[in-house]
Amino acid sequence: MKLIAASCVALLLATTAASADTWSGAYGNTIVSTYDNGTVVKVYVEPNHSYTIKLPGGQMLSGTWADGGGQSCFTVTNPPPKPGATPTCFALKDYKVGDSFSGQDSNGGFHGVINAGR
Repeated sequence: MKLIAASCVALLLATTAASADTWSGAYGNTIVSTYDNGTVVKVYVEPNHSYTIKLPGGQMLSGTWADGGGQSCFTVTNPPPKPGATPTCFALKDYKVGDSFSGQDSNGGFHGVINAGR
């Protein structure tokens, strides 16, 4: 009986971990990303696996994000990416308000922080 209970708990934990949503802590919040050159952009991540980026001049970019292969990757779709463009990827993690991370995209290196609220 204990073996069955332990197996059920292990299965439940594995299912919960597999269904955890990487960016749920960013939903309804703002990722403020500061590039090495001082440029600041705001990123809004949505539960439907889309996101938007607000550039300093007010322009908006949009795209999709997906988890796979041990990473969470963001791909700009509007405007359409240039041929050979690659997504910006981060380690899989349960991101939440206050978390920070670094990355690199076609505009250079940046540091992002998840701030509460929009």
